[in-house]
Amino acid sequence: MTRSLTAVLLLSAALGFGAQDPEALLRTGQRWLDAGNARAAVQTFRRLADAVPDSRSHYYLGVALLQDGQPEEAAWALRRAEALAETPNPALALSLGTALLRTGASPEAIEVLTEGAKRFPRAAPILVQLGYTHYTRLEGELARAALLRAREVAPENRLAPFYLGLTEAALGELESATAAFRAAVQLDPGNPEAWVALGRTLSQLGRPDEARGAYDAALAAAPGSPAALVGLGRLELEAGRAEGAVVSFEAALAADPGHRQALYNLAAALSLLGRTEEASAVRRRFAEAAAAGDDPGRSLSRTRSKGRPRR
Repeated sequence: MTRSLTAVLLLSAALGFGAQDPEALLRTGQRWLDAGNARAAVQTFRRLADAVPDSRSHYYLGVALLQDGQPEEAAWALRRAEALAETPNPALALSLGTALLRTGASPEAIEVLTEGAKRFPRAAPILVQLGYTHYTRLEGELARAALLRAREVAPENRLAPFYLGLTEAALGELESATAAFRAAVQLDPGNPEAWVALGRTLSQLGRPDEARGAYDAALAAAPGSPAALVGLGRLELEAGRAEGAVVSFEAALAADPGHRQALYNLAAALSLLGRTEEASAVRRRFAEAAAAGDDPGRSLSRTRSKGRPRR
């Protein structure tokens, strides 16, 4: 069945006879989430919450709003679900903490996730999100403790070692960070961000050959990855091979013309080669990219969806 036909059938089910039946609405909304259509899921779960304003309907509405990029409304719906819940629920605590973090309310997110971790001490996703939230607040020791606990209760969790590596690197513990990133790529070899992070720590530790291998693995997982190409270019610069560095930085910019790290380093490489006019032009591009906003090359990794949460 094609995606378009699936969408037509789902829409027909939502509008047709029996669509007001709560279980039918729930199933339709869940299928919209599975199909990746968060906007349609929001509309369906709003109808469900109107028909049956209980904890379950508000929970699913909050999940759909979160996936639809509406964290403020998601937090409201999830708070409502929390107030109506008869018993604490780990999926609800995780979703509410995530929504609060995305609204910028990190202290409230910490409060919700910490309470969730106390009530559900073996809920690794809560511990991972708690650790990540501490990391974003520059609370390294607290982040480390939560992420080590997550690894203890769920050694197979793919995100825990990755965020632990970021935390250890931020704390200046590069050997520990390297070990964590190695664990991350073993669990998830297709994660280019983990390979790039491993390459960076290996480079900082003065192990360029191993770093190059990590960057090559990142490119195998995500061909054209600007972050990996910038990493390779920096290795070329550090080895005194400015021409090779220029090739890597220009390849990174072909994939992302506004990549600030690539622009900054390309200007440096061109200057080393005596190509001053070209270097000046690249510096102007760097200034324009810096004025435009956040650098995608420096953004923190986002937790990736592993499927629809269930209650």
